[in-house]
Amino acid sequence: MRFITEKPCPGLIDRMAATDFLPMPPKMLKEQGVQALIARPTGTGPFKFVQWVRDERLVLERNPDYWQGAPDLNRVTFRFIPEFSARLAALLAGEIDIMKDVPPHAVDLVDRSGKARVRATVSSRINYLALVNLKPGPMQDLRVRRAIHHAVNVDELIQQVLKGRATRMCGSLSPLNVDYSPTGECLKHDPARAQGLLKEAGIDPTKLQLTLDTPSGRYPLDKDISLAIASQLGRIGIKVNVVVNEWGTHLDKIKNRTTGDMFFLGWGPALDAQGTIEQLFQGTPTYSSYGGNKALEAKITQAVTVVDPKKRLEAWAEIQQMVHDEVPWVFLWQQHDIYGVAGWIEWSPRADEKVWMFEAKVVPR
Repeated sequence: MRFITEKPCPGLIDRMAATDFLPMPPKMLKEQGVQALIARPTGTGPFKFVQWVRDERLVLERNPDYWQGAPDLNRVTFRFIPEFSARLAALLAGEIDIMKDVPPHAVDLVDRSGKARVRATVSSRINYLALVNLKPGPMQDLRVRRAIHHAVNVDELIQQVLKGRATRMCGSLSPLNVDYSPTGECLKHDPARAQGLLKEAGIDPTKLQLTLDTPSGRYPLDKDISLAIASQLGRIGIKVNVVVNEWGTHLDKIKNRTTGDMFFLGWGPALDAQGTIEQLFQGTPTYSSYGGNKALEAKITQAVTVVDPKKRLEAWAEIQQMVHDEVPWVFLWQQHDIYGVAGWIEWSPRADEKVWMFEAKVVPR
């Protein structure tokens, strides 16, 4: 297999390993086309494709000829259940065997159920509150973005809503990221400083009305977090309208630049700087909320082509500090992934969020 890039791409191998790099058979691709292979994929993995019903289920069966040896499981069905409560009910009823994103308040319930137990890991996925500066509005002013960050009490959100199941971040990358560099102290919760910054910007917080878009059921307690952030901003007089979106709608609004002043999003697996910074801190990429900083964009363009590992780390460290100082987000946390796993399965979650069922083993009864 030969890869031809338009420019130096020193992170290519890391990006391939960290993301879903899935080669397709050239002959079938040419004869059937991409959409046909998406609808009925083929490959050399541990399971064979059986059925896909959009928004309902994906069914796989054991591949006895897998080159690493056949998996323990004969058949795997992935069910799509958007709401946390419905997922939890299905787990406790024995209708499903693995549940992603057990709500933190339900951890003890799962462990005492006799049906399943909790398995958790610190994820490479990060969660953040985007402060959208790509359209006219208050977020184009750095003082306002800093004020919003000072008004949000991140530690309170982690402790009160997530029950401690998250690791606070002070910048755009988490320590799990291979290009991570510390950016100094976290922006502190300081309501008085927030009000002072808004005053400097000529804004009366009691007359400031903002809109916050959030998904529901995509990330751990995403809607609850967004409502809690709105409440915290209300403590300094800011009125926030929280708009709860179905996941597809949420993504479309981000892509089409039709969200409100802020939106809640997660990004992952965030394992290298290029995969996060290049995509989220320039004006044109699909999921960006921040742009227009020519100096920052020039640094990013240069960093992605640096081949020397030491110089590459130095370049990303400088960029992380620039991003930190620009406050494009309220930097929230590194997500903790909490799964409920049936007692008859031995399986541990991964930091990269891959749910590889060939790693699951049947527990002898």
